[in-house]
Amino acid sequence: MNPRVIWVAAATTVLAVWWLLDGPLWALVAALGTLVVTAPAAFDLGARGAERSLLRAARKRGLELPTDPHIDHLVLDKQGYLTTGTLRVESVEPIRADYDRDMRWFAGALEHHSEHPVGKALARLATRGRVTDVVHHEDAGISGVVDKHPVRVGRPRWIGLPDSERLGTTVGVEVDERPLGTITLVDTIAPHAPPGVTMLRELGITPVLATTDSPRNAEHLAHSVGIERWYGATTPEQAAAALRADGRRADVLPAPSEPRDLRLVAEAYALARDLPARIARSRRTALVVSVAAGLVVASSPALAMFSPR
Repeated sequence: MNPRVIWVAAATTVLAVWWLLDGPLWALVAALGTLVVTAPAAFDLGARGAERSLLRAARKRGLELPTDPHIDHLVLDKQGYLTTGTLRVESVEPIRADYDRDMRWFAGALEHHSEHPVGKALARLATRGRVTDVVHHEDAGISGVVDKHPVRVGRPRWIGLPDSERLGTTVGVEVDERPLGTITLVDTIAPHAPPGVTMLRELGITPVLATTDSPRNAEHLAHSVGIERWYGATTPEQAAAALRADGRRADVLPAPSEPRDLRLVAEAYALARDLPARIARSRRTALVVSVAAGLVVASSPALAMFSPR
C-alpha cells in the first residue's frame, strides 16, 4: 500500500477518535502531531535509505552500478574483461629450420622499441640489442637496424609473405631484405571471463562480443569464454545499435583502462536489480516505526493533561 495513504489514514483515525473523546480542538492537535511524526514514511524516507544502503554496499565491493540494470543484452569488446590485454606467442614458423633462432632474436630485439601489444609479446623472445633507425609504419609494422642488420616486422603481405589462415595475429619477419618466416600470437583469456559470462546469463543478460578483430578470431574467442552471440570486424557501438534495431534492450560495457573482473560487473547488475526489493523493505520498516511513533503522540499524556474536562 502507498505510504501516503496509510499516513493520511492514521491521521484521520486519530482525528475521529479524539473528536469523540475531547472535541474538535484536541482532535486537530492530535491529528497534526500524528501527521508530523509519520511524515517520513509518507515522503519515502524508506526509499532514500534503501538507495543509500545500496550505494554503500556497492562502494564496499568496489562496484560501479549500471544506469540501466534491466537490459537483456550487454555488448563488450575483448579488451578489459575477456582478455588480459597481453598476447602470447603461439607459434614460430620459419621458412627454413635454421631461420628460427634469427627470427626470434631480430624480431624480439626490434620490438623492444614498440608499445603495441604485439610488440610487447615479441619483445619477450629476445634481449635488447643495438637498435637504431626505428620507424613505425602505421598499421603495417615496424622497421629498424638491429646490430647493423635491417629488420622489418609486420603484416605478412608487407614483408612479402602470404596472409596466414591461423587463428590470432600473424606477423612476418624480414632480415637483410630476406623474409625469414612468420610468428603467430594469440590473446590471453582472462581467468574470470567464463564465470563472469555465466553469472550474466543467470541474471537473464545475454553477453555479446563485438570486436574489430576478424570474424574468425571473434568466433574463437566467443566460444572460449562461453559467449553464444558475437560480431567480428564490428565495434561494440555498432553491435548495440543493431541489437536495439532488432528490439533488444542492449547496452555497451565501456572498456576499462586496465583489465577488470567481469564477475564484478555481474554483481553490480544483480545489486542494482535488488533496489526495488530493498526500497519495499525499507518503506515497510519506516512506515511501521513512524506510524507507531504517531500513535504514541496521539495518545500522549501531555494532550490528556491539557485537555479540557
